[in-house]
Parts: sequence; structure tokens; C-alpha cells
Amino acid sequence: MKQILIILLCLTFSIAVASELSITERIEKYSGENADELLNLLDSTNNQRSDVEQEYLNFLLENCSNNDLAVLTEDYLMTNIEFAIKAKEFKYANYSEDIFRHFVLPHRISQEPLEDWREKFYTELKPLVEEVENIEEAAILVNIWALEQMSFKPTSGRDQAPLTTIKRGIGRCEEMMIIYIAAARSVGIPTRSTSVSFWNFTNNNHAWVEIWTPDGWKYTGGAEPANTLNKAWFTKTSQRATLVSSRAFGNYESKNTIKQEDNVTTISSTEYYTDYEYIKIEVKDEDDKPAVDATVIIYAASYGGLFPITELITNEKGLIKIPLGKGTVFITAFKNDKLGYSILNTMENDFTEIKLSENTNIDEHFTFLFPIPFDDPDKAKQKEVLGDKYKLMRENANLKRKDRLNGQKNTIAFVEYYDLTKKAEMQDSTFFENRKEFLKKCDAIAGNLKQFQHLLEKTNDLQEIKIIVNMIEKWDIKELCEIPDSTAIKMVVDIFIKAENNFEDIPDSIFVDNVIGFTWRSATPPQNGWQKDFYPKIEKLICKNPAKTVKKVIKWVDKNIVVDDDFVWSYFSGSLNPDDILNMKFVPDFYRTKLINCSLKLLGVPIQWKGRLEFFDGEDFIAVEEKEKKEEQDSKEYIAISIYIDGEKVKADSYENFLIAKLSEEGTISNTYFDGENDSLDFKADYRYKDGDNVYIESFVRNGNGDADIIIKSIEWLDSVKIELTTPKEYLDNSDKWCEETKQNIINLVEEGDSVGFKLLFVRGEIPTEPEERMLEQLTAKTEEFKKCNTELILYSENRAIDDLNDLKDKFKILNGNKIISENIEDYPVIFLLNKENKIIFSSVGYNMGIADLLLKKVK
Repeated sequence: MKQILIILLCLTFSIAVASELSITERIEKYSGENADELLNLLDSTNNQRSDVEQEYLNFLLENCSNNDLAVLTEDYLMTNIEFAIKAKEFKYANYSEDIFRHFVLPHRISQEPLEDWREKFYTELKPLVEEVENIEEAAILVNIWALEQMSFKPTSGRDQAPLTTIKRGIGRCEEMMIIYIAAARSVGIPTRSTSVSFWNFTNNNHAWVEIWTPDGWKYTGGAEPANTLNKAWFTKTSQRATLVSSRAFGNYESKNTIKQEDNVTTISSTEYYTDYEYIKIEVKDEDDKPAVDATVIIYAASYGGLFPITELITNEKGLIKIPLGKGTVFITAFKNDKLGYSILNTMENDFTEIKLSENTNIDEHFTFLFPIPFDDPDKAKQKEVLGDKYKLMRENANLKRKDRLNGQKNTIAFVEYYDLTKKAEMQDSTFFENRKEFLKKCDAIAGNLKQFQHLLEKTNDLQEIKIIVNMIEKWDIKELCEIPDSTAIKMVVDIFIKAENNFEDIPDSIFVDNVIGFTWRSATPPQNGWQKDFYPKIEKLICKNPAKTVKKVIKWVDKNIVVDDDFVWSYFSGSLNPDDILNMKFVPDFYRTKLINCSLKLLGVPIQWKGRLEFFDGEDFIAVEEKEKKEEQDSKEYIAISIYIDGEKVKADSYENFLIAKLSEEGTISNTYFDGENDSLDFKADYRYKDGDNVYIESFVRNGNGDADIIIKSIEWLDSVKIELTTPKEYLDNSDKWCEETKQNIINLVEEGDSVGFKLLFVRGEIPTEPEERMLEQLTAKTEEFKKCNTELILYSENRAIDDLNDLKDKFKILNGNKIISENIEDYPVIFLLNKENKIIFSSVGYNMGIADLLLKKVK
């Protein structure tokens, strides 16, 4: 890793004022019924609090988000402060007050709903670390505890809180980060959230943890422990990062600060992971003068198009300086409706100039290039702290988690209820597959499954049973695990039963999909029992038909809330439920939309999102609100998208090799809502368009190294577009890495199969890891495509049981046995692709997000 001395005076950072309102004014505006209680906390004449407690209260309230002001209470804050102070007493807690305030004291981690975790985690973890003197050892012990609570599995986009994660037993990387940071802070270990919002060389992102140590900040994966810090499955992946960002609660002074905005400090952590350069971006106006306060956005290539990874503001000289990893980025600058852009390869240049223009159409064809992964000699700084007992502790944690989750499964109890409610589908050829998926979902509800079972066993009412079964089928597992108890579930069921009887012309399928089902996967409010207080407020809004109910709900919503155009979003803003939104009163426009959505669905009006909120009027879905002003009205546009790669027409696959994007009023190019389907290989898309919108097709193709051939094309008024891409030359392959013994072991293994075509061998190591799960998920999603290409898929586990692979038996040939790889491999999985003559033609080691698509290209 290249270490560069960062001199603060050389940097030009974007520093923004957090808010024009004082904390008193923000509390009065956003705290609703909680305002008096919170204002009282600011009163330093309260003799019940010490000076230190008062200072901490002021710090938390002054820096918390507007969202949190709507839900924070005195009890929550005082408990948080009390146990944060207790956490200072551990032997390893030798750090500055500044570190404590920003990285131990904060009451939240990211965008999770608020939960009272501090006291519970302190009590549970104190015996584990109270005799430990080394903070790195304490950090690893906490991570082993976190592994006992959860393991990795992709989940929906909205963050779940740490206690929900324990109940569920799984979570995605952001949720692994959240539970680890909460646990670590509860016992006085300073931690901060770290992430790559979008990897630039593949379709994915990642979040993890950085830990303060006397030797500086070090990293680890949350709930995926290693016996040392600065070592994780994503180490080589992070070497190729464009920008690694960490965040501090409040305005934290750091040599690596990128920006301070809305009481959040964004810090570049790139130096800890990879070779990088300080990049200078100069923005000029049409008269060739410095563009002061221009918005500059840096984009990565991901999910079929370009996505922003940071937004900065130019200084008085029209300049920005920022550390970026080696590779290529797309950069836009925007001011006063004028746009400019540039493509910058940081392996070749550390400077780019952008000139603003009134022309906001973009028609560009360019290539993103990236360095290949490298072996980093600087990892000598890693030091193991738990010795031989580490492996045993990690395995015990895994077993305890599995035993707990297995003990919560009772799938068989739900079969009769599913069959009872799905009688009409008994003759359907998909019935048994659907039932299988339903029962798998029941297993995944984990800690909340008994609550649903308890309700089902108490009732003989068929309508009630149907609602519960449909909730399990249609709700996200996150919501099913979130809902507090059987009383809260029963309350929701009763509301849905009333809703089902409100309107006569709603077909059952539409009610299930568009009332019980979700409107937005990632924007659904947390299911923390909010319906109890909220439903009585809207129950009288029901009218004779959906259309009149919609009008009455909108009128009620606009009477109770005010759309606040100056509302400030913050990184540290948790999800709010409809009752919290009502309490906040002054809300962003999307909260108004969520409030209307949740109200209508509880009243039985079917809702869907098609770039706008639509309701079912008894015959069709129509707009909930038609815009009165012509300039605010939008219309549907249609376009046929054809994509050619290397001269051959391929399937246009949304969010894989293309997407549709718009230029926002703030100057950001970002993906916009579109719908459609494939007609053979072409994609017939429809999207919403207003007069004056700048709409683009973004498309790319990658090679195995992640290099991308990219096209951005303005599509104003086009009814069809043809995209012609060329795959960049490929560099990544480990076929020559293996000794003759390993090669022969691989050949012997695949020769036992019946295939006369390609053989794809996926080798798991002894220890379960997140990269194995992620890469296996990639391959599993493509198994049918591999089989069409006459490729036998073999899944081999070295010195490891295969009970967890039962669901994959119809997709892979599953084997286990002794080690077949003679080399000392730390970064499993290992993948081998062999041709018809059983010759290894490709191999990869460790994590590679784009592996499935790369392998498919090789066998086609």
C-alpha cells in the first residue's frame, strides 16, 4: 500500500454549513409532541444532570438529524449517555474526548430505525472484554460475538436495526456493519462506518467497519471476524476502490476530511487500502473564468450505467482536490443550469478541466480502465491477537448461531394453513413450487415465527388465516422479523380484514398484491407497531369508493403536514413510520407521498408505484394526483433499446447492461424510473418525461478485469436506440498458478462426472465466508444459462460438511472430501473452468463480483 503524507494545507475541501436553524429552532419545527421534552434537555439549570451529561446531551441534539428529532425521547438519550460513559471504564479505552464523542457516544450507526441497544449490548458484552487490555483483541472478541448473532445474506435495501438483526440471524453488509458498530461502541471501542457506495469495476457495493487503535484506524468486516485487523475477504477488492469513505457523527476535524455537511463529516479512508493520487478538478464558466460554488459529482460504472460516488462544491478558485484510487471516473460539473463533464483516468493523469455549457445533452463513447489486483507487502502491520483459540471461538460462534436459528424453525406447522388458503391453486402446476418457497420464507422469519404460529393456532377464521398467510408471502422478511409481537401482528391482520371489506370491486389478487404487498421494496416504513396509534386517525376517511377515499386522504394529509422544501437529509437519518412523519409535521415531499401511500393501503385502496403513485379505482390503476400546472405534468414515452456487443446482438438487460437516467435540477445524472419488458432481445421501455427533461441511455460491457466500454446517449424524442459496445481486452486469469498435483486433483475430480462439455468447479474452504456466499449466489442465479451451454456445475467442499447445500442439489453436483488444492490458499472460494478435454482454461481465487458473467462468456 502506498502511504502518502497528507498535508491539510494542500487540500481544497467542500465545507458546508450544517443548517441555518439553531438546535432550538429545529426542535420546535421538527419534534412535534416531543418538543417540550427535548427543549427541557437543553436547559443546563436542570440539577439532576452533571455538566458532562449536559455536554453530551447538547452534542447529540445539536448534531442529530431532523428525522431523529421527531422520535428521540429523554429516556432514550439519557440511557445512551449513561452507558456510553460506563464504556469509558474498560482498560483499553485510552483515547481522546474527541474520539469518544464522535465514535463511541452517538446514538445511531447509519439509517437504521432507532432501537434501544446500548444497555443490552453493554450488559451482554462486558464479561467478554472487561479483562482485556488491548483494543484490537477486544475488537476481534466483539466481532466473534457479532458472528454468533448473524451471518451474511442479501436483504432488501432499507436498513434493519441491530436487535432485529439478532432476531433474524442474517443481514447484508450494511446490517453487519450496524450490529458490529453498535456492539463495539457499547463497550467503548471507537468505530466508524466505512463504505464504497459503488465499486467502479463491477456491479456492487460494500460497507464495513473501521476501528480506532493507538496505531491509527484499522478495518475489519462486521460479523465476519479474522484473527487480525486490516485483513478481510474484500482486501483485494478494496485495492481497486475509487473512493473509500468513512463518516463521523458531527463536525469532526481530520486531515482526511472531504466535506462537512448537515452535521456529518465525510472522511476519505482511501489511503488505508490502496495506491491513490490527489486529483485536481478545475471548473470554468463559458467565459473561461473560475466557476465558484459549482456542484461537482464523480461517478462510478455500476449496474448498467453511472452512479454518483461523491458530490463536492468548488472553492473560490473553481477547484476541488480529492484523493482517488487508480482507475477511471466520469465527472460532471453543474451551475445555473449549465453542465460540463470529463472522463479522467487517474492511472495517467491527476488533473482535469471542465467547462460549463448550456448544452446538457450528452453523447459520449469511452472506456473505463482499472489496475489488476496486486499483492500488498504492507500487510506486515497485521498482528494476530488471539492465537490458537481464535479458530475454536469462531467455530463455536457459528454453531451457536446455527443452533439458535434451527431451534426457531417449525416449517411443518405452516403447511396446513398454506394449503387451506390456496385450495384454488391445487391444480396449478406451480402450486408445489410456490408452497416450497413459502415454507422457506417461514424458516427465514426465525425469531418471530412463533408469533405468527401462535396467531394461526388461535383462530378458525378463514379470512384471518388468509391474511396471515398472505402477509408472510408478500411482506419482506425484514418486516416480518421487525413487527414486535403477536399483538402487533393481530392488530395489522384486523386492519387488513376491515380493509378487504371496504370496497366491493377490488379483485382478491389485486388486494393481496397492492394492499398487503409492498409499494416500494426499500422505502417501506419499519414495521414497529405504528398502526396502533395511526389507524384510529384515518379510519373515518373511508368513503364509498376508492376515488373519493383518495381525495379525502390527500386533504387530511395536507391538513396535518407541511411539505418543507428546505428539509435537510442526513446520512444519520433513520427510517420513520407514518406516525413519526405526522409528528414531524414539516416533511420532505417524499414523506408526504409515503404518508398518502400508507394511509390508503390501510383503508383498502390498492396502490402501486410506476414513477408516480397510482391507485386502483375498480377498473384500472390511475394517478393518485394529477399535477395542475402544465410544467409539472409528465407523460409516458416509449423507446426500443437494442444492444450489440462485439458485433453480436445480445439481450438488453436493465440494470445489467443498460439503464435510463435523467439530469436532476441539482445537476446529478442518476437512474430514473422506467418499466418495460424484453421483446426477444430488444427491451421495450416506457419512462415518465416532463418538458425540458434531459434523459439518457447509459450502457456498458465489462471484461473480466472490470474494464468497461461505456456509452451515454441523449434520447430526447427517440423511439428506438441502437447501442454498439466492444468488450475491452481481458487481463484477469489465475490458470498458471497451480502446481501439477493440484491440476491432477482437479482433473481426477471432474473426470468422475458424466459431462462431455465444460466443467465448472467451485471449491469451498473449511471455513464459511461471505465471499463464498456472494459468489455462489452469482453462479446459482445463472445455472440454467450454464446448462444451456453444456456446462456441468460441480460444488466441492474441502474438509467440510455439505448439509447446508441441500437446496442446490438440482443445480450443482455436490461433493466433499479432503483438500484438493495443494497450495496454501487463504481466499476461498477457488473456481476452475475446464474445457471438453478437461484442460483448465480459466481459474480465479477469492472474491470476484463479476465472475458469473465472465465464465458464461467463456462457455458460450
